Amino acid sequence: MNIVSKMVILIVAILSTSVFFWLMSIYHQHGMAMKSEGTVSVLSALSQTDITSLMPPQVVSVSPADGSIDVVLDIEDPIAVNFDHSTEKYFIDFRFVPDVGEVLYENNDSKTEFRIIPKDVLKDGTEYALSIWARPKNDQSIQPAKLFETRFTTLPPVPDSWSSDFAVRVTEAKRLTRPKIVQGKYIDINLSSQVMTIFESGKALDSYLVSSGKPGMETPKGSYQIRNKAPRPWSAAYGLYMPYWMALVPDGKFGIHELPEWPGGYKEGAAHLGRPVSHGCVRLGVGAAQRVYEWADIGTPVVVY
Repeated sequence: MNIVSKMVILIVAILSTSVFFWLMSIYHQHGMAMKSEGTVSVLSALSQTDITSLMPPQVVSVSPADGSIDVVLDIEDPIAVNFDHSTEKYFIDFRFVPDVGEVLYENNDSKTEFRIIPKDVLKDGTEYALSIWARPKNDQSIQPAKLFETRFTTLPPVPDSWSSDFAVRVTEAKRLTRPKIVQGKYIDINLSSQVMTIFESGKALDSYLVSSGKPGMETPKGSYQIRNKAPRPWSAAYGLYMPYWMALVPDGKFGIHELPEWPGGYKEGAAHLGRPVSHGCVRLGVGAAQRVYEWADIGTPVVVY
């Protein structure tokens, strides 16, 4: 790279938002050499790596991306910030508006990647602005300069009442249900919305209308697991087939299954889905039951609330 090219790179960098760092960094690292050897000699000696190291670090990516909605931050899904080169020589400051209090962070060995998360849970349905500031460590008199700003909006709160439109309700449930288990698979059954949501590694895969136990025979709330499975077992107690059966308790007193069938082939109508009408089991519609049956393993946790 010739001297002119290097001068252009330096001029562009100096004209950036970090002009204060530039002047001070160049002075501290090469000031004496410039006095004794001349600016041109120093520039000739600088490699591309040297020039890059003189530049203040620039943000190359942030997750969640600018403008993201329905954001839920936790230890497995923190804010991730990547810089184009090491921030070792700079103090990096992460500022939130509205203020979030204490911010926890960690970075990789090369100081190019930060994972940050507010210590306190963020407010539901709120837009936050995150700005990233930096200043050189070698001169505290230099004011921090803003490198980057991004915005995201957190997931809205769960509604006090669910839509009477079942299609809307299922869509809302998939979007708004917070995972109670973030590792592996688990089945979430919300009795108030009559919706089941299946999760894997904290991510909602699908939501389905269900029919749980009717008044007086309510499906018991609690934490369970899939105890056993059978594709089309016969219930002697009710004289019905219960396709895609998944027991929630060892004695099989109640579980999850597709809409039941009489021996003659009549299947309970899907119109009952979304309403608690069963004798305690959790019923799923045609298609949904098979999907959950084939996805869930013996031992998969089930949370009913």
